[in-house]
Amino acid sequence: MISADAIPLDQVPQGPVTSFRCRVEDSWIDFNDHMNAMYYGIIVYRGQSKFSALIGMGGDYVDRTGLGKVVVQSSLSYEREVRRADELEIRSWLLGSDEKRIHVLHEVFSRDTQRRVAVSEQLDLHFDLASRRSSPMSAEQRHYLTEFGRIQAAAGLPDGIGRTVRGPQAHSSLT
Repeated sequence: MISADAIPLDQVPQGPVTSFRCRVEDSWIDFNDHMNAMYYGIIVYRGQSKFSALIGMGGDYVDRTGLGKVVVQSSLSYEREVRRADELEIRSWLLGSDEKRIHVLHEVFSRDTQRRVAVSEQLDLHFDLASRRSSPMSAEQRHYLTEFGRIQAAAGLPDGIGRTVRGPQAHSSLT
């Protein structure tokens, strides 16, 4: 049984789902007079939490099944500065899933400019809370996630998938 919080498949939009909205609080502003990097992570987590419920894997799912999901890999890229009192919106995509993994992308947009200010990608692992080990999802849940992702992808996927850090070459201690 898919969670009652989940978006019915016939109502899943092509493209992203708005999972969270907020206004940048004064306490989030750092000495550079813009939003501190840690708050990007916090708002993305809030979007992830809401999106989890929308894909049928929120608190109701955990309570009902004793199963959940845990983040095993995450990246966050900052694209534009965010200032005090800016209005932000998280737009979430289910990029893919298999029996144990869920691949998600969250885009952070300025509601004022409609420009993307950050993008976060993560890989979650389906997890048995009693055994504390990865666990396969039910066939029903896998089917729901597959269809959800397929419907979203019909709009085309956003930029930023699979980014890695590309800095100067790492220093070697070997000479």
